[in-house]
Amino acid sequence: MILVHGHVVDAVLAVMTLFILSGIVYNLLLYALSLRKPLVALHRRRRGSGDLRPVVFVLPCLDEGRVIGASIDRLLTLWRPGIHILVVDDGSADDTSAIVLHRSHPALHLLRRTLPEARQGKGEALNAAIAHIRSGAVIDDVDPFDTIVCIVDADGRLDLHALDDVLPFFDDPSMGAVQIGVRINNRERNWLARMQDIEFVLYTNIYQRGRRHLGSVGLGGNGQFVRLAALDSLGAAPWSRSLTEDLDLGLRLHFRGWEVEFCPTAFVHQQGLVEVSKWIRQRTRWFQGHLQSWPLVPELLETTHGLSRADLLYHVTSPFLQILSSVLSAGLVLAVSADAIEATLGTLRPSTWWLVIYLLTFGMSFFHARTYLQVERDHALTPSRAVVLLHGYVFYSLLWYVAAWRALGRTLLRRSSWAKTARLSEVHGRAQNTRIGRGTDRPKEMNA
Repeated sequence: MILVHGHVVDAVLAVMTLFILSGIVYNLLLYALSLRKPLVALHRRRRGSGDLRPVVFVLPCLDEGRVIGASIDRLLTLWRPGIHILVVDDGSADDTSAIVLHRSHPALHLLRRTLPEARQGKGEALNAAIAHIRSGAVIDDVDPFDTIVCIVDADGRLDLHALDDVLPFFDDPSMGAVQIGVRINNRERNWLARMQDIEFVLYTNIYQRGRRHLGSVGLGGNGQFVRLAALDSLGAAPWSRSLTEDLDLGLRLHFRGWEVEFCPTAFVHQQGLVEVSKWIRQRTRWFQGHLQSWPLVPELLETTHGLSRADLLYHVTSPFLQILSSVLSAGLVLAVSADAIEATLGTLRPSTWWLVIYLLTFGMSFFHARTYLQVERDHALTPSRAVVLLHGYVFYSLLWYVAAWRALGRTLLRRSSWAKTARLSEVHGRAQNTRIGRGTDRPKEMNA
């Protein structure tokens, strides 16, 4: 009986080690790829006709009165002829629309949605915005191939050079969408906000950069630039009702043969969550959205090929991998706990497994610390503190297991309704009333 138990333990340890090693190899591969600059993208960085393309910034809003004013003011600093800002008030109960109407600029537009059409999810709000743009209410004589739509969350703050960096990508006629990086602007607030900033930096500066070489760049819900013609190729309603409509959109653009790129030099800055309970609810929603995208797997397998297919499939099935990883990690925790008990009893003997377990668990932290240092070098971050932070990030990652299991439970119970996460107040942003550009027209208000 003891022999059988020993074989089972050995088998579990072997599976755990193989799974962890495969994850490390995958991460090292993307890290190595992220250090290379794709040659195919070099010609797209030249200034050219892209600088004059019409751009419509779309801000979907539901009770965003705390942040929408500062977001509009920031976008108005980017204004030039051809730029428009479309705020979609999706049935807000607060003063979101009033704040928009209080600002005067000819390029600012307001689309108000009312119940029962409103509050059907971010995807439906974006679909209404695209229908509004197609109708000519925002731009006269819309050229779908030349017009770029940029989705910005209500708390989003684009880098001032974002358009200069992104628009040249669209000189390539096959370019359907470009995603920029994401930073957390309140990362100094607490540990949780800092960990989210690290998470987004690692995702954009390692995964997205690496995926440029694999042809599997994904889209996020904030800071995504999409050619209107690419949206038109997806039908009248390009966005789905999925809880992760951005994931679905990126996948279906890949399926239609459009290129999806990542611009590594521009960022959109957004608020991070500062409470663990709200963080878990948000990430549960993200995981559940991934589960909702599984019906797209057959089309993924049919229309994509090679490394692109493999990586997109990995991305879609990540909730399952997280759940499997949580089970294996639980076994690792039990093994470490057994060693801790032996250490307390004074019967523990040193083992080379300790070093192996440490390297398997924290080995990538040193590579990740280097990446984070590169983007925080102007903020007095030292190498030693970066290493400590990235060791802490390993423990932060364990929270993903909670979200993964919660998402699975909600999916099995067929629960898909969500309460919106409240923003942190931005008093300064609401107080100021910046008027940039010529003209004193009120925002054009439409009801839908």
